[in-house]
Amino acid sequence: MHTQPLIAVHDVQLSSQWYQAILGCESGHGGSEYERIVCQGRIILQIHHWDAHDHSHMGNQNLKPYGNGVILWFQTDDFDGVVERAKILNAKVLEMPK
Repeated sequence: MHTQPLIAVHDVQLSSQWYQAILGCESGHGGSEYERIVCQGRIILQIHHWDAHDHSHMGNQNLKPYGNGVILWFQTDDFDGVVERAKILNAKVLEMPK
């Protein structure tokens, strides 16, 4: 069994580009409503637009704050590369690696 986390976002394509850039992965689906981020042939993340496909239990984008309570954790053999790409993308880093 393997996990395939799914997150709901306002802009699937922009989110997809960001995750691809920072993780060094690629699109496995593409589109404005749904995307799969694939790394070495495996889905590591699904990205879904809040309003697409009428998934009523996905959450309510009008309730704030949204996104709290879930941490996406990716394990990689290219940790230093991910850190460098995060810097290039001006990602907000809450705690630098030791």
